[in-house]
Amino acid sequence: MLLSIKPENSLEAIALQTRKELSPFLLAMLGMGVSQAVVTAVRLGVFDALKEHPQTANELAKTMNCDARGMQVLLESLDGFGFVNRQGDRYKLTQESAQYLTQAGGYIQDFLRLGGDISPQMVLLEEDIRTGEVPNFHFDPQFPTCSLNYYTMIESSNQQGAPNVLKFAKLNPAPKRLLDVAGGPAEYSIAFCQQYPDLKVDILDLPNAIKAGKLRIEEAGLSSRIHYIEGNLLETDWDTDYDVFFLSNILHCLKAEECELTLSKAFQALRSGGSAIVNNMFHPGDRGKLSSPISLFSLIYYVTCGGRIWPQPTILEWLVDQDWVYQPS
Repeated sequence: MLLSIKPENSLEAIALQTRKELSPFLLAMLGMGVSQAVVTAVRLGVFDALKEHPQTANELAKTMNCDARGMQVLLESLDGFGFVNRQGDRYKLTQESAQYLTQAGGYIQDFLRLGGDISPQMVLLEEDIRTGEVPNFHFDPQFPTCSLNYYTMIESSNQQGAPNVLKFAKLNPAPKRLLDVAGGPAEYSIAFCQQYPDLKVDILDLPNAIKAGKLRIEEAGLSSRIHYIEGNLLETDWDTDYDVFFLSNILHCLKAEECELTLSKAFQALRSGGSAIVNNMFHPGDRGKLSSPISLFSLIYYVTCGGRIWPQPTILEWLVDQDWVYQPS
């Protein structure tokens, strides 16, 4: 997937063809506006408010206790960017916005809501690159809503991802003990327990994550089989003799030396003959092309955690250093 500028008429097409230097400029400028407008609309609840019926800017502003002029400008920008359609003085959602940018969109809306907490940290990208000093929001949240929005997004994302992980991770014999490292809202742990009736799980994570996951575990009726261990994974002593450790979407939140430490502790927690499951985004390395989504997420993890999307060869090298033999599926 690549971002691009698509002309809307013949004159724009000619302008872009004859002045190719306009494309990167327009991409940068429009990208800033689109991102901020959509994230703001999600956090204000504009898309959800328009799902029932079209409304005017004044009606929306009154309902949401917002400035009417600001709401008018926001709606006009969303119309120009193609997320709503203006009908006289009323605004109606496009079909795509109604499907993906309202509560029905689940993970997408949750991610965009979190984008409001990420945006101020993106502004610090230049300073982060100059100094290399980036606080990890998992251990030091920079904004009060960040943890809540993050774990809400993680929960909906993991609900979608759990079936694929279970399909890939065919464990034989059935495990008795599993360590879910940074398991957050427990969606993966719940899925593993539902798959393996005799399994018991320990989730190692921070207090905010534990708070987010306990209710889900109770709702699933698994409080006797899933337990939290509160602590910083880099500092806390881990238990041992696990049949499986599950490391999902945490390596990109860590610096290189922290990734190596985490993997070392994870393998030490395994019993002899145990299984390792590492579920993480990666890119192909020096010889492959990076996609736009991977590039975006790598930037996000850098400015929020000091991490990045790691190349697959690097992750495999870390695993080899643990005397683990990689077996492709």
